[in-house]
Amino acid sequence: MIKKTAIILTACAALAAGAYAQRSAMSDTRSAEKFVSEGKYFKCLLPKGWQKMDAMGQSAAEKKVYGVDVIGPAGEEGIAPAISVKYYGKGNTEFKSAEEFVRIHSKQIPGLGLPGEKYSSVTATQLAGRTATRFERKKQQFAKPRQVENKPITVFERYIVLQAKEGFYVLNYYCVFASAKANLPAFDTVVSSFEPLLK
Repeated sequence: MIKKTAIILTACAALAAGAYAQRSAMSDTRSAEKFVSEGKYFKCLLPKGWQKMDAMGQSAAEKKVYGVDVIGPAGEEGIAPAISVKYYGKGNTEFKSAEEFVRIHSKQIPGLGLPGEKYSSVTATQLAGRTATRFERKKQQFAKPRQVENKPITVFERYIVLQAKEGFYVLNYYCVFASAKANLPAFDTVVSSFEPLLK
């Protein structure tokens, strides 16, 4: 009887812990940070606990590239997952068009890259109720490029590109392949909350 009661109590505790974890995850989503880009080109939620990266080089106004980069807790091989949300304005200093961005990032450049890299096909998807472009790639990179003894690490990236009247938006997720699935909900939070403020 005591053994049976102990089993029941253990099961109840496990159920309670699962419910608490589910509530905690929901709470994390609700407490995600609201973000509005400089210039008010878009808004979205940023995952709780992820750190904003300081912009380097030219200002957003000079580059005509507006947005945010955030990184999560360091994971496999000490490499932190990262999420980037950007608006590339007309005449920006980096890409002439959304088509050029997709062409450059969705295919391996001949002579560059490492063995084992793979690129998905470019497909249509929905973002903020509008048709966007999505593709993924599995790339190899060196975790510690300045060290003599080094080994390539497999990383996963997902891109969503949305055309605007002038310019385009890019949402990017980057993570070590081994933990890409575990960190994907953070990117999903950004994607589901993303709202372009230019039509």
